[in-house]
Amino acid sequence: MSSQRFAQVVDCGGTHVSVGFFSAKDGNVTLDGFFTESIGCDFSNEEEWITAVVQATEVVHLQKKLRGRISLVVPGHLLLMKFLKIPHVAKSKRDQIVRFEAQQNIPFPLNEVVWDYEVVADDGTEFEVALVAVKLDIIDRLCSEFTHLGVEVQLVEPSCMAQYNAFHYSHPETDENILVANIGGKSSNLLFISEGGFFVRNISLAGNSLTHAIAEETGQSLADAEAAKWEFIAAAYEEGGEERFQGHVDSFLKRLAMETTRSVVNFRRQSGEEKIDRIFLTGGGALIPGISEYLSEKLKLPVEYYSPIEGISLGSDVDPELAEGYQHNIGELLGCALRDIGESKTHFNLLPPLIARQMRFREKKPMLMTTAVVLVASAFLPIFGMNYIAFVYEDNIEELDARLMPLQNLHSQYEEITNEVEGVRNRIAALQGLGESRGNWIDFFQDIQQRLTEVEDVWLERMEIVRSNGAPQERRAGGGLFRQEGPEPDVEELDENERAPVRLRFVGRMLDRENPLETASQDTRVRVRALFNSMLRSEFISRIENEEFDVGTPGILRFDVMMAVDPERPL
Repeated sequence: MSSQRFAQVVDCGGTHVSVGFFSAKDGNVTLDGFFTESIGCDFSNEEEWITAVVQATEVVHLQKKLRGRISLVVPGHLLLMKFLKIPHVAKSKRDQIVRFEAQQNIPFPLNEVVWDYEVVADDGTEFEVALVAVKLDIIDRLCSEFTHLGVEVQLVEPSCMAQYNAFHYSHPETDENILVANIGGKSSNLLFISEGGFFVRNISLAGNSLTHAIAEETGQSLADAEAAKWEFIAAAYEEGGEERFQGHVDSFLKRLAMETTRSVVNFRRQSGEEKIDRIFLTGGGALIPGISEYLSEKLKLPVEYYSPIEGISLGSDVDPELAEGYQHNIGELLGCALRDIGESKTHFNLLPPLIARQMRFREKKPMLMTTAVVLVASAFLPIFGMNYIAFVYEDNIEELDARLMPLQNLHSQYEEITNEVEGVRNRIAALQGLGESRGNWIDFFQDIQQRLTEVEDVWLERMEIVRSNGAPQERRAGGGLFRQEGPEPDVEELDENERAPVRLRFVGRMLDRENPLETASQDTRVRVRALFNSMLRSEFISRIENEEFDVGTPGILRFDVMMAVDPERPL
């Protein structure tokens, strides 16, 4: 009979913190305790978010003490995840090759991030890896704060991989191509599961998108808009519920269906699969009224809600109604707990290297002490015994030196060949980056065109690309004229230029139909602001850096705005 094992997991979500206590025996997993706390939805930086996470965890800590080691789940909006296909090499060389690829694909120095990878598939010709990274200072600070609570972080798992482990545990026999859509507060994970592996795409469209839309309409703070959103959702599930924000919900669902369709296309291209068989919804955003029916209608697929509690037992301290009502927060807790229990499918760990080394040292401490005792005892061996050992090995050392000489020559030749291979890979990576960037332009123009169409009566006069240095240069793309700062990047220098900071300057005009002969009204300014906010929600845009307006022309509001491109979707 197997011994009982335990796990404590803290899910650090974008707008909530959930804590789960699990135990397992003889293959049966039990949820012994579950707590969840909201942390709000408006954080200007990661420091504020970390503070809110720790404060919410302290609330749970007062109710039921966290002891010993815990595992953390980090949300998708903090993570960079890429899927790379690399020519097949021996397993002993994989770490070296993947590290080289990580240097090319992570837009930060590797000493500033914590990263890990796992092989998704290997057909003998090439192998596919899932590469995930998070900023080191964020995880360091998070682990340090939990240390102050008296617990030790032993595992930091990406939220999408925790969800993957949980779904496999709940549906071990499925042979369908599945999409698990985890609609979170600040971002959403679209997790594709097939027989050949998995694929993940994180999008910024989430529950906060609806909150921001409500705040813009009502003029409320984000906290009040968040409360109004949940009041609307609760009322919508009652017969004859209010429809006050239904227009914003419809817009949200439309964008979600579009992003899901785009992700399905990417998955099919990446994996070679022909279709998706079923969609499972989870996450707090999945509670938005009508979401399952809308996605099922638009994507022509069966859509259902994922229930992680169906495959586990509930302890006596867990209220079944509470667990059922918050099961959208339990899946990631379960998936991370399965790592401690020994039932997980993946083994990512974004624990900072220094903390990992300290943990390994503490685990080896008893063995090191035993070794030290043995070494001390060996000092008292008879002197003649030591002299005999030295005499025997002196001849062996001379023989080994003679054998090592040709091996050292081979090693030198191997290093020269390895350097040549790395140079070729660098060239290939540069060409791949160019292809990815130019493919992104097509999606970007379609995205911007749709956002302009939604706002109406607006047009762009000019778009400039600002990469690093150089005078503006006009280029033609998609039949339109735009300007690019600096010369056309040379392929030889692509690995540097393509990773330079990229900004887009948009110059355009908006027509004020209500005041054609007067200065543009405040309503027109509000519409322009709505356009900027819509563009900011694009997966290609990370932030707005500068904006200027000109109302000198009657009936026209001229705008000039600079936006930074998200490095995860380079242009």
